[in-house]
Amino acid sequence: MLSVSSGQNLLTEMYSAIQAEVPVDTSTSLNHNLIGLLRSSDKLIVCGQALSHCVNFTVRDIVKHCPIDERGKISILTDCTSAVPGFDAAADEFLKDMKAEGVSLVNSSVFKW
Repeated sequence: MLSVSSGQNLLTEMYSAIQAEVPVDTSTSLNHNLIGLLRSSDKLIVCGQALSHCVNFTVRDIVKHCPIDERGKISILTDCTSAVPGFDAAADEFLKDMKAEGVSLVNSSVFKW
């Protein structure tokens, strides 16, 4: 299991755990090592807060750097994340986009480990 934090640099916004919106140094630039590690796994299970922001931006970055044929190994546990209040539309759009990209949307009670 891997746990990654984002937003650790006060000089830039970093909703994604993969890279900052505006990279200011190597710690906020695209994390190629993390992308490689994630791509090497058999399954990538995603949960956390918030579906409208950090989960959204992080998974979009992963998908952006993941070949189409590998996107099916990504699963978002939809009942283990939620949107920031007032940002439900952003979360809904994100889930719609990820489903179109081949990412699995699944409830944790039926997820096959």
